[in-house]
Amino acid sequence: MKRLAGFLVILISLILVACGSAEPTPPPTLSLSLLATDIAYDQEQLEVMAGQPVKIMLSNEGALEHDFSIMEIPHLGEVMAEEMEEGAEHGVHDMSEMDMDPEVHVAAPIGGRSSVEFTPSTPGEYEFFCTTAGHKEAGMKGTLVVQAP
Repeated sequence: MKRLAGFLVILISLILVACGSAEPTPPPTLSLSLLATDIAYDQEQLEVMAGQPVKIMLSNEGALEHDFSIMEIPHLGEVMAEEMEEGAEHGVHDMSEMDMDPEVHVAAPIGGRSSVEFTPSTPGEYEFFCTTAGHKEAGMKGTLVVQAP
């Protein structure tokens, strides 16, 4: 009987250790759409959760190239941008006036779409804006609100 009890204790311990060491399942990616026109975004505020992967799909219906940029934001892993759909007319996105590169950035050509994926890690409010000369100053900006999980 003592052997059976000892065996059961060891078996239960192994099961608990195995269950406790399993990698947590990451939350699903939150997909958000943002429409750029001349000279505005269709939303001034986007809300996400810290630790949740986010994919922002930028569509450009303006007569000029536009982008989505966040200068500084704490994030997990890499920022992955998928720029320019095939067939969309585009030029070279000029960011030469920027003193430093944005932490998160994706450009969308005229009539095109692009996306950027990242995982914000710290709750807070982060400004997003278009880096095309004069667009931010004309009001093409908004706030990404990262909430605590």
